[in-house]
Amino acid sequence: MKKEEVWKSLVVFTILLSVVFTGCSKSSEENEDGRIVLEMPHWFFGHGGTFEEWIDQAIQEFEAQNPNIKINGVSIAYDDYWNRIDTSIAANNAGDIMAFWSSNLGKYIDSGAILPLDDYINMDDINNSWSPLQKDAVVGAAEDGKTYLLAINTGFYLPMYRPSVLEAAGVDPFATTPEEFIEMSKKLTKDGSFGFATMIQPGNWAEGQIDLAIWTIGMGGHYGQDGKPTLNSPEVIQAVEYLKALFDAGVIPKETDKGTYRKMMATGNVGTIIDGSWMYALAESWDPSIEGDYEVAELPFPTQNVASFYEGLAVSSQSKHPEEAAKFIEFLGSPEQQKKLVDITGVMPGRNDIFEDEKFKDDLFAKWPWFEQFIEHADTAVSFVPEGMDTNKVPEMAKIWYSYFERVLYNNMDVTEAMNAAQEEALALFN
Repeated sequence: MKKEEVWKSLVVFTILLSVVFTGCSKSSEENEDGRIVLEMPHWFFGHGGTFEEWIDQAIQEFEAQNPNIKINGVSIAYDDYWNRIDTSIAANNAGDIMAFWSSNLGKYIDSGAILPLDDYINMDDINNSWSPLQKDAVVGAAEDGKTYLLAINTGFYLPMYRPSVLEAAGVDPFATTPEEFIEMSKKLTKDGSFGFATMIQPGNWAEGQIDLAIWTIGMGGHYGQDGKPTLNSPEVIQAVEYLKALFDAGVIPKETDKGTYRKMMATGNVGTIIDGSWMYALAESWDPSIEGDYEVAELPFPTQNVASFYEGLAVSSQSKHPEEAAKFIEFLGSPEQQKKLVDITGVMPGRNDIFEDEKFKDDLFAKWPWFEQFIEHADTAVSFVPEGMDTNKVPEMAKIWYSYFERVLYNNMDVTEAMNAAQEEALALFN
C-alpha cells in the first residue's frame, strides 16, 4: 500500500474512533437548549410503584429550581444494573450519578470510579443529621476516611405479623426471646400454614447471608471483625443453632423464594417474617384486608441491634460536571425530599433528623402506626457488612458461610464443626 493510502486510512480510522467514542459518551452532555444534562442510571426508573413516583417528583422539583440542569433518568433493571455499570465504567461511558449499596461501595471507591463528596456537599449537615450507617459504614468503606456516597435510603429488619393470625393461634404476646420465638412459631404452624419464614433455599447465598446476619447481629455479634471473618464466633454459632431448631421443627417453608413467602405472610399463611418497612406496601397490594391488621414487633434477640444496609448515590469520576451532580444528590437528601421518600415509599431514609418534626411523625403514625418501631430502632442500625471488611471478598465468604449452613440443615452437620470449617475456608480468602 502506498504511503498516501496508508495515511488516508489512518485519518479515516481516527475519525471513526472519534465518532464512536463521542457517540458513546453519556456523561454531562449539553442539551440543545444549553442546559447541562446529567445522566443517572437507576433501577427506580421504570420500576413502577412508589419508588418511581418519588424519584420522578424529585426530578421535577429540582429542575424547576435549577433550570440550567436536566436530569436524564436511565431505567436499568436491578438484576442487570451492576453488569451495565461495570461495562459503562470500563468503556469510559459512565453516567454522572450512580447508585451503590453496602456490599459493593468499597469496590468502586478502590477502583477510582467515584469522587469524594466532601468538597461538594455540607458535611456538617451529614455528620449531625444522618443515620449511623452514613457516618460509620459509608465513611468506613474508604481508606482515606472521606465520604463517597450519600445514603439516600436505608433498610433494616424487624418482625412483622398480622395480629389476627396470632390471635387465632392463641399467641399473645409476641415472642421476646429466641426460645419463645421457636415455641410461638410451632403454635402458628398448622393446617398448611407456617409459623415463620426465612431464606431456606439451597444455593441462594446472596439473600441467605442477609437472613443469617439478622440473627447473628441480633445475638450481639457479627460475621466479621477488624476486616477478617468470624464465622465461628459464639454469636454466629448460636444464630445457626436457633435457625436449625426452627428448621427441624418444620415451621419454615423450605426451598421457597422470598417473594413467595412474603406473599404468604401477607395473606396469613405465614405467621411472621423478619423484614423491612417496605413490606407493608407489598402486603397491602397482595391483600388489602391487611389494613388495620398489621403490626411490627421488637426483635426476639438478646439485643435490639438491627441488621441494616444502605443504598445511596455517588458522583462518577468521569462526570464533566461533578458539582451539579453532587447538587442533585444533596437535594435528594434534603429534609423535604427525605420526608417525601418516607411518606411515598415507606422506606427508611438516610436522614434521622426528620423524625424530630413532631407533626411529620404524628401524621406518619396516623397513617402507619407500625412505623414507630422502625424509627425507634434507627439508632441501633448495624451494617450487615462488617466494618473494615474488603467488600470484594464478601460474596465468596458469604457463599462459604451459606454452604456450611446448608450442610447443617440438610446433612445434620454439627454446627460448631461446620462453622469452624467455614471459618478456615473464609480465612484462606483473606490470607
